[in-house]
Amino acid sequence: MIQLAKSNLDKLKDTIAESTTLLDQAEIGESGGQYPQQSADAFKEAVTEAEVLAGTEGAEPSQFDAQTTVLNNARSSFLATKIPAIRKVTLRGTPSQRKGSHTIYFKEGVVNFVDGEAQLPDELADELAKAGYVE
Repeated sequence: MIQLAKSNLDKLKDTIAESTTLLDQAEIGESGGQYPQQSADAFKEAVTEAEVLAGTEGAEPSQFDAQTTVLNNARSSFLATKIPAIRKVTLRGTPSQRKGSHTIYFKEGVVNFVDGEAQLPDELADELAKAGYVE
């Protein structure tokens, strides 16, 4: 069976479907792991514009290509606005060892602790725990 290449319109429709699914599954809000309402609204607007073009009779294939690029860029921008989940971590050691300021040079960054505690993105907190720096 010969597999034909997708048309520019089919590619746009696929991108619309993927974007709609992403928006439906995304948590909107101001907490860690969520996306700001303003970002969701901008992404929804890009999806709506793509849907309008996809339903336009006589549109040129190059218009579908351009709109697919616009929609992919809007998705990337939306994904970049995800609010990082933050949690408090505690340095390993006794309470007296944790007093004061401490700095850990970890990978390509610096982590500062005050009296043994720091607020860190979940991903970094997990890495520090795995490396044995925090409880």
